[in-house]
Amino acid sequence: MSLHLVLPGLLWPSTSPLPPPATPALSLLLGRGIRSRRPAAAPEHLLAGLFGLKPDAPLGALRRAGCGEPVDSRCWLAADVAHLRFARDALMLTDRPDVRPDADEAAALAAAWNAHFANVGWLHLPAGGHGHLALLEPLSVDTVPPGAAMGRKIDVSMPGGRDGARLRQWMNETQMLFHVHPVNAAREEAGRPTLNTLWFWGAGTLPVQAALPCMQLWADDALAHGLAHAAGVRAAPLPERRDIALQEGNLVLLQDALPPALYLDAEGWLQAVQALERDWIVPALQALKRGDVQSVTVTLSGDEGVLACTTERRDLWKFWRRAVPLAS
Repeated sequence: MSLHLVLPGLLWPSTSPLPPPATPALSLLLGRGIRSRRPAAAPEHLLAGLFGLKPDAPLGALRRAGCGEPVDSRCWLAADVAHLRFARDALMLTDRPDVRPDADEAAALAAAWNAHFANVGWLHLPAGGHGHLALLEPLSVDTVPPGAAMGRKIDVSMPGGRDGARLRQWMNETQMLFHVHPVNAAREEAGRPTLNTLWFWGAGTLPVQAALPCMQLWADDALAHGLAHAAGVRAAPLPERRDIALQEGNLVLLQDALPPALYLDAEGWLQAVQALERDWIVPALQALKRGDVQSVTVTLSGDEGVLACTTERRDLWKFWRRAVPLAS
């Protein structure tokens, strides 16, 4: 059973090319191992796929379960606070840290939303803005998760499917409701970005049958924890001692490169890549060389596709296989 590192956002968008960063440990693994490519997938869908689930899985309900919150048999949607703005002649979504509401802001927005949409369902919105909507009636809708929508033009990510028009209407009404809310008036006066929309995604109901061929998941991500719980796999936050996580049969989700990749923040992305190389890839390669693990799998993703590579310990001796630089 391999040590598996999942690194969404590590493939930089080719629309804004950068020279490949220096990642000698990762490049060695990519060169010596067996590589395969798959079509692009939202990071949330990539993660669900590792658990044997399709993109239409109830990711909203699973994320709420991963937060340690109760989930009943109703249809749930993830509902994330975001800021909608004009940029490059298009409407763009952002969920950067300065867009995340504090507890008072979240409570006030949720109270207004629940009063206005009493015939739709009940919005649970904590500090940070990663909320969940319990619907009174099931919804059949195709949605795009934030890992593929943030920093992108909103028109290509709007909900579709049988009930897509109804969900789009709720989003429009939410924007009008939040636009005049005192929370946003105070934010505007303070020069802070407004909390002017909710991004809905991941509709569906539990339970769901998930499976993952690993013994332990390490991640600072509620959806990952919810998926692990559904699969009967142990899950824990990323540890301070990385050697605890870098064991055979473990899956480690490392998302530091994703936000800068979404927002085309080249400097932030390069810093994240170097930190991931230093803190995780180099120790994983050292564990492989020592024989602490017999194989290391890395899964990298970006706008253009998914690159997976499995390197066995014996592959390290295949010196004729050249290192492969990190590219889109």
